[in-house]
Amino acid sequence: MNQEKLKQFRKQSVEKALRAGLPAYFLDECEDEGVIRVRPGGAAERIVILQGRAQVQPFECRAC
Repeated sequence: MNQEKLKQFRKQSVEKALRAGLPAYFLDECEDEGVIRVRPGGAAERIVILQGRAQVQPFECRAC
């Protein structure tokens, strides 16, 4: 799939969820692990599984 189209689709999906007052989730392509959660207020965080438990970490990806 075209990378630019994928980024555009993700952006539109996140915006649609946030307008509805819901968090948006997508795979973290920068670190190749975890899921990114964008909260309705705009805060983003990475969710990863460490030692069998979900861990929430700040999301910072300069490449994306």
